[in-house]
Order: sequence, then structure tokens, then C-alpha cells
Amino acid sequence: MGYKNINFDIMQGIAVITLNRPEQLNTFSADMLAELSSLYRHCDESDEVRVVILTGKGKAFCAGADLSADSKAFDAKAHDNFSSCPSSMQPWEIRKPVIAACNGHAIGVGLTLALQCDLRIFAKQGKYALQQTRLGVVADNAVEYLLPRLVGFERAFELLVRGNRLNGEEAVEWGLASRSLPADEVLSGAMEIAQDMVTNCSPTVMAMHKRLLWRGLDMSLKNFVELETQALRHSMQLSDAVEGSTAWMDKRAPRWSSEINQRWPDFL
Repeated sequence: MGYKNINFDIMQGIAVITLNRPEQLNTFSADMLAELSSLYRHCDESDEVRVVILTGKGKAFCAGADLSADSKAFDAKAHDNFSSCPSSMQPWEIRKPVIAACNGHAIGVGLTLALQCDLRIFAKQGKYALQQTRLGVVADNAVEYLLPRLVGFERAFELLVRGNRLNGEEAVEWGLASRSLPADEVLSGAMEIAQDMVTNCSPTVMAMHKRLLWRGLDMSLKNFVELETQALRHSMQLSDAVEGSTAWMDKRAPRWSSEINQRWPDFL
């Protein structure tokens, strides 16, 4: 499909998805959702992609839902198949690390999009808030599940129920993001992290670790240990297990050869 609301590039194993409605502060529309869903699936299925970065063009990452008259922002609520997580693939389902490089404000759905990702870098100057209670609608993208796991119940309550607003440095202090940078350094900071993972980390083992982390959020310890054991056994059979230790001993960059879609285990 053609992309009108999103820019997409792949550079040295790093896929960069850029929300591209800067004049509207990248407000989230139904068309943008369809394009983002398609790109998420492509990133999961393509072994050319090792790491994914989600960012925005202009001054904002995403300033919330597009509430203009022709946006159809809430039309889906009348449909039988309506979901609060409407993307056909969620970031946590992508078998690649997904970094949210929030170059500016992330409000409402803009923040919930970022919270679905694995890592977040926030612009110091940005504002970060869940304003849905002030608009009279329940939040989306499983944020009530994700938020207390990131920041604890009380801070989640402040953000979601009260609609408290944070800047980038406060967001890091609260646990919403791993770091904050000046806005013009956010994307380059994300690229630096992504390049390190592409070069130094086995793509298949990264994918397995990501899946284990997300699956572990709602598993018993006993069941998780069984799953981790299966994953460890599988990883030991991959060529990357030999290459990683050999490269370490030779003091050189590893030459990873495993491809996620060729040797992905059924149990994950």
C-alpha cells in the first residue's frame, strides 16, 4: 500500500517509521492507523529489519487523536469489531525491539502509542499526558494494563485518572521513558541505540528475549521458567550461539546469521 501519512525507511537494519502530518502535529487519524498497522506487520515479517524506531516529523511526536470534523476518529465505536487496540499488530507483538523516539509532545493516543513500545526516549521540551478523562472517553492501546507496570499504581492513577502532565525529564523520573534529550537529538539517540543492537546483538535472541519479557508480565513463575528453559535450549542450537562466543574471544564484531522467520520457535 502507499503511505500518505507516514514516512518509512530502512537503513542498515533499522526501520524508521515517521508520523508525517506535521501541520496537524501528527494527530492520529484512521488513515494513519491503517498505514501504521501495515508497517508494523511488515517490520515483523521482514528479516531485513532488525530494530524499529517510531518517531514524528516536526515539533510533535503525536498530539493526540484527530478530532476534526472529517477525521472519523470515533466512528469505529459503532462497529461490532471495534477494539481499543485497533492496530492489526501491536508493537509488543513485533519480534524486533521497538523504540519510541518522541521528538516532541505525546498526548493521549500519542502517549499510548509510545507506551506500547519497548524503549522510549522523550524530548526534554515535550509535554506528555493522558488527557482522555478531560475529553470524556476511556483511554486506549491497553494503557491501563501497561502504565501501572511501568510506573506503579499511584503514579498511573495521577497520569490516567487525574490527567497529570509531565515534561521529558519528569517523565524519565516517573519511569515513563529511559532517557530525555533535547528534541533535535532524540532521533539520533534512538539511532545510536538501534545501531548498537543491530551490530552486537543476535536478532533471533533479541526477539526471544523481547517475547519472554512481554509474556512474563502475566505468567506464573513456574510456567515462566518452563518457557525460558525452552527458549534457552532453542537458542543453544542456533549458529549465533557459536558465533557470539567466537567473536567475543576474537575481539571482533559478530557476524550474525540467524533469521527470525526461518528458525522461530512455535512455543513463542
